[in-house]
Formats: sequence, C-alpha cells, structure tokens
Amino acid sequence: MPTSHDRRGVSSVLGIALLFAIVVGGTAVVVTVGATALDDTRGQLDTSRAEKALTQFDSRSAMVALGSTSSQGVGLATGEDSGYYVDGDRGWMNVSIRNQSTGTTETVVNVTMGAVAYENDRTAIAYQGGGVWKRTEGGVSMLSPPEFHFRQQTLTLPIIRVDGSPTLGSGARVTRDGPTSIRYPNTTGTNDFVNPLDRGRVNVTVHSEFYQAWGRYFEQRTDGTVYYDHANETARTELVVPFNEEFNDILATTDPAGITGSGRSAPEPYETGVQYPLADSKIEDRIEECEAGGCDTSTPFDSISSSGTYYSNGPFDETLDVDTSDGDVTVVVDGAFEPSSVSVTGDNATTVLVRDDFTIGSDLNDGGDPSAFRVVVHSDGDMHVTGNRAFTGFIYAPGSHCHLSGKGYFEGGANCKSIHISGKPNDFHYDESIEDVDLDLTGDVTKLTYLHVTVNPVNVTSP
Repeated sequence: MPTSHDRRGVSSVLGIALLFAIVVGGTAVVVTVGATALDDTRGQLDTSRAEKALTQFDSRSAMVALGSTSSQGVGLATGEDSGYYVDGDRGWMNVSIRNQSTGTTETVVNVTMGAVAYENDRTAIAYQGGGVWKRTEGGVSMLSPPEFHFRQQTLTLPIIRVDGSPTLGSGARVTRDGPTSIRYPNTTGTNDFVNPLDRGRVNVTVHSEFYQAWGRYFEQRTDGTVYYDHANETARTELVVPFNEEFNDILATTDPAGITGSGRSAPEPYETGVQYPLADSKIEDRIEECEAGGCDTSTPFDSISSSGTYYSNGPFDETLDVDTSDGDVTVVVDGAFEPSSVSVTGDNATTVLVRDDFTIGSDLNDGGDPSAFRVVVHSDGDMHVTGNRAFTGFIYAPGSHCHLSGKGYFEGGANCKSIHISGKPNDFHYDESIEDVDLDLTGDVTKLTYLHVTVNPVNVTSP
C-alpha cells in the first residue's frame, strides 16, 4: 500500500506531464492559427496587389485599344500560389437589332472578348471587355467599368478583344493586334446600318462568369430592364429606338406588298412597308398585371363609367359600353374579341388590348369619335370584318393579317401586317384625329437613337 509520500511523488510527475501537454497543445494551436492567419493575410495582400495591377492594366490597355498609343507596359505583382494568364476564348458579346415589324433580327457583332485573369484559391479577378471584374465565394463585383458608354440616347461601344500569351510573368506588354473594325454605322455589308436608328430594339448580350456584375452595370448606366439567363451565364440589356406614333393612312401594312384583293384597289391614303413595333409585349405584360390582381374584374363591361383597367379572362362577345368622362379606359381581353356592340362616349379614349382574333361582326362605335376607340391586336391574332358592318375607330395590328369583306363602312384607320380586301367594302374614310393617337407602345424603356460599335483587338504578352 503506497504511503502519502509516494502519492505526493506521483502527483508531482502527473502535474509536470499535464503542464507539458498543455504547453505543447497550446503551441500547436498558436502555430496552426498563426499559419492560417498568415496565409489569409498573404492571400489578401496578393488579391489587393492583383486588383491594383489589373486596374492599371485596364487604363493602359484602353490607351492601346482606342488608338492613343501603339504599346504599353504594365507591371504585374505575383503571389506564391497564383499568377496571371491570358485566355483568348473567355466570354463573348453580341449586339443585335430586332425589327419589331417583321420579327427578324440583324446581328451587328458577335465577338469573343477574351480576358487577362488572375486567380488564387479563393478569388478570381479578370480584365474583360475593357473592365475589371472580381469573383469570390460571396459573389461577383465590378472593380473598374467596361467600355460601355450610354448618354443622351447614344450608345458608344468599343469592344476590346484580348488575345496573347497563355501565361504572364511579372509584367505584360499590350500592343495592337490589328486595325479597328467599325461594325456600326456600316453600310459596306448587306445590312443598312446607319444613324439615326429608325426602328427596332437594340440588344446587348454578354456571356461571362461575371455576367451578374455586367448586368448590374447595364442597369446603372441605362436605367433599363436587364434580362438574366443564369443557366447560360448571360446578361442582356434592351434599348428601344424611339417610335414616332403618327398614323397618316386609312390603311397601312408592315408588309411591303401587304394590300391585296380582287374586290377593288386600296383606298387613299394608304401605305405599305411601314415600320411599326409589335404590341405583343405590351399586351402580355398587361395580362400578367391583371392576372396578379391589378385590374377590375367585377364591373360589367356594358356599364363602365370610371377610368382604369378592366379584364376579361377569356373571349369577349358581349356589349362594351364605356363613358370616359372620368378618364381613359383600358380593356384587356385574354382571348378573342368579338363584341356584339361598342359605344364610347366622353372626352377621353378607350383602348382594347386583344390577345387573340378581333372580329367585327356588328356595328362598333358607329357615329362615335374614331380616335376615342382603339383596338390593339397581338400578332398571334388576326382581324376580320364580316358582312355589312360599320366600324369607327383605329386598329393597330402590325403583326396580324387583316381581312376586309362585305360592303361596310370604315372610318378611322387600320395598321396591319397585311390587308386582304374581298367583296366590295366601298366606304373608307380616313380621319385626321387618329394621326396623333398615343398607344404608349414602348412604355417606360430606355430610348436609343445613335449607335457606335467597334471591335478593337489587342495582344498581351510577357515583356
């Protein structure tokens, strides 16, 4: 049996052993934490140096790409486990113009941008499209803006195309890699790319790992809507060419040979090949608003007396009776519109947005004000006049086929994709009141009048 002296001896040894273990463990923790903190600090310093280096590279590259000088050198700070490289296939930009009348799209440019990139374990920074971008675990951001300049309805877009050596050392030299290619305005090809623009919507689309930061910059610069395709890593901004809503004809078509028929020649004044934007997006947007509860669905259409938007969730074939003394009225029909009668009174206007066909099978607004009754038709629907009917108003259907038959009375105007006259509709009257009808076809969008697009190639190599 151990004595108390023996127990005190054992306790002393255990105490020393425990103290030694604590010291060793504490030292290990300090070393581990210190090493991690040192690595974090080193990584942060490397990232900070790379941000400054690529921002300087941005300004020097712009001087070369835009013709201020033929070459520039830039120092690049490098870390132990990171470096700079050139990827000539990284990202692309597409600029196109969509003709809203025909639905066709003309490509102005579709070019690979390339990039000069820096990467470490946690961060990627790249010079691309004339801007500097950063990606971390928290997301993407812009460090320096790209060459995308929008001001007073003018877009100037010098696209900088980067290629060169796969790897870079402690520095880089930037030189021109060919002449500047002017893509817009440009009349040398099959397309007539001239300023000022007179039609359509200009779309600028960027595919990049930093696409969300590109999109936020588009939103900031244009105040317009940006569309994101997350699956394909693209951001697109849409700029709309201002549309002068003047309607000077009893009949007009967007098809250059749009007025046909054997019954009689087209009435005067008429015009073919006009360029009017489709109303499809406007109609679809209003239907969405109504489905979300933003429209009146309870007031009977035969007794509308207050301004606002009224919704028919499906075809409408009943009486439309509107008093606009309180203000403008909008009627949204998510289906075909074949009213049994229409009467519009008051000092303001009624606009009907139709998702499907519009059929005039009875007298509509007969004896009323032509500018006070407007029917706007989606390109999925057509317009038909059947029998001896009277119509007084304005029809806007630039993507639709319109068929006029029978012996009717037509006062106001109609704009369609094509118009076929059969039978002998013999009483057409253009009314000047429709000339300045405001259909708000473009809405609250960013307007574009002048476009300047160039491709400016540069080559990046080690000095």
